[in-house]
Amino acid sequence: MELLKNNKRIFPLIGAIIVFILSFSVLYMGDNIGLSDNGDFRRVLLVNNMEYENDSNYYYLFKQDYKMKVEGAEFWDKITYLCESNNEEDIYSSPQFIIIKASKVMNFVANKITSRDETTYNIAYLAFIYILMLSTAAWGIFTFFADEPRKMQIAVFLIFIFIFCDAGYLLYFNSLYGEPLQYVSLMILIALGLLIYKRPTIPKIACFFVALYFFAGSKLANVPYSVIVSVLALSFAYLRKGKLYRIGVLICVILAAVCITNLYMSIPSWMHYDTTYQSVFFGAVKESETPEKDLKQLGIDEKYLPLVNTHAYMGDGEYPIDITTDEFQHDFYDRISKANIVFFYLRHPVRFVKKIAFSIENASCLRPLNSGNSETVLMQYSNRFSLWSNLRVATKFLYNPYIVFAMAIIMTLYVIFVHIYLVKNHKETDEKRLYMIMAMYVLIVGLWINMCLPIVGNGEADIMKHMFLFANCMDVLFAVIILGIVNMQLRNRIASIAALAVAVGVLQIEPPKETIEFGTYNGQPLKWEVMQEYDDGSKVIVTKDCVTERIFDDENNMWETSDLRQWLNSDFISEFTMDELARIEPKENEVMLTYNDRGLAVSGDHTHYWSATRSEVADLSESAYKYYVDDMVYIPTLDMMKTIDVRGSYWILCPYGYNDKMQRYMKNDGFILHTNVDNIDGVRAAVRIKAE
Repeated sequence: MELLKNNKRIFPLIGAIIVFILSFSVLYMGDNIGLSDNGDFRRVLLVNNMEYENDSNYYYLFKQDYKMKVEGAEFWDKITYLCESNNEEDIYSSPQFIIIKASKVMNFVANKITSRDETTYNIAYLAFIYILMLSTAAWGIFTFFADEPRKMQIAVFLIFIFIFCDAGYLLYFNSLYGEPLQYVSLMILIALGLLIYKRPTIPKIACFFVALYFFAGSKLANVPYSVIVSVLALSFAYLRKGKLYRIGVLICVILAAVCITNLYMSIPSWMHYDTTYQSVFFGAVKESETPEKDLKQLGIDEKYLPLVNTHAYMGDGEYPIDITTDEFQHDFYDRISKANIVFFYLRHPVRFVKKIAFSIENASCLRPLNSGNSETVLMQYSNRFSLWSNLRVATKFLYNPYIVFAMAIIMTLYVIFVHIYLVKNHKETDEKRLYMIMAMYVLIVGLWINMCLPIVGNGEADIMKHMFLFANCMDVLFAVIILGIVNMQLRNRIASIAALAVAVGVLQIEPPKETIEFGTYNGQPLKWEVMQEYDDGSKVIVTKDCVTERIFDDENNMWETSDLRQWLNSDFISEFTMDELARIEPKENEVMLTYNDRGLAVSGDHTHYWSATRSEVADLSESAYKYYVDDMVYIPTLDMMKTIDVRGSYWILCPYGYNDKMQRYMKNDGFILHTNVDNIDGVRAAVRIKAE
């Protein structure tokens, strides 16, 4: 009996230790990896009296070291100062800052012990706190399943290690984003929810609501969901009888709701302004066929029609109308709220569903694709312990809009049906069943809210990062489904796995493309895909695979003068016959320009926006800064992205709009990213050939 009890204690402890060691190994075994700044770090640094150690390239390189201000004569005076916030700036408050201040104190003490500069801040101490919190959550989850059969214990352990310790999640720990606190708080909430189900006590419930407060404050967009969770958490009262216990639950719920609501009330006006602007001009009316009518329905003056398709992060010179005036403040910010946008979408349900489908597609990648994770190479993406991240993208299962909508609807109907059944058969229903129903409601509500809220609350700007919590909830739901399959009888388990495999297989099916042979390179005939055929019989063709790997250029991303263009039109076609060369005819290509090169534009009024999905990469390119180049041999263009086969990683004909030294490329997972022009990537050639 004593041995059995020890086994129940050892399994969770060993599991948590493995999670701790694995997490540190992912981040620090070899070159240190984390996430670079996309512009969000600045406000976090300001409020915590910190700054970059070196400002160079911080947007594209992960930074391990920072500087923190230290003031005071004595040791404890300095500790007190490290725990203070900078109140001179109009910056939001967040419980994330409690974690950051704790990491500052740890840095300061370590600096004193090792005789280093006391202002040095190593972000590894912040990652240590997050890893410790994740390991604590793992311990709680493993403890809940310690009484289950061994196959269930093994399944829970493997799922946690494989999915929830993936680098897609852990890379956030080495950053100043709010997502890592959001992630570990959610995992702690799950662990506490399970432990409360097993043995409810007021201390556990109090810890649950503290974790909920940290979750709500990690990303202020989580506040609405957190309020709903605090109300649903009244179900804790079902689990145990006793007047004092139930009064304690009620007090915890009320305190949590008040504290979480206060977080929302503390959001500064500038944050509301940015998100509201994007919700309207880069969300509700973006690419609308009837923008004048839409603005009227929203109560916005038609004189602001030129602002449609603009977002809040553009340079001052890019706005067709000055949005900093008191007039715009009165006409727009004082009249529009998120409620107006919700009612607008209710009047346009088809548009809303399309927007949500776009959001779901952008929930594919756990890590933000506009942030590099190397300390030395710009926009490099580590593949260390990323099997789940890669499978998540490759299977297309958890971010296909049809699959996700179907899963969400089926799960919602299932939970409602079970709830109705339990209400009608209340005599057969115990308290723990009602609690589990409430827990399922929490997950389902989380799915729906986090599916819809990003597009309603912030439009399409930075949508991939804002869908992180939705992706996290989908992974939790998938983990629950897998555990359900493990717990099935063998026959049902085989049928469920087969159905899952068929669904994934169907998503991989793509119609075959016409291929031809044309030209020779390195002594081998070249195979090409036909991308477009014209009325005169001429065709635009692209090499079926990458023909080589090369840099784009060693200086900038101007296509017309690039090394890659020169090579394609000389060395690459040197083995073509005279007849083959005669069949290649010039094609006028539309080439985007960066913001700094906009003076060369022959059309367009804004920088080409960043989008990683193939379906949206050409988004608003018609009105972006551009010029035209007559090409003989070139590389895949924006209009090919929707239909071209992925087949490796390769350059495409589009610069990154906000940096002269970065070019867009198709990654081997099917997403379009950007990297430095002097990094090596694959090359697929494209030409237009006359009919034979």
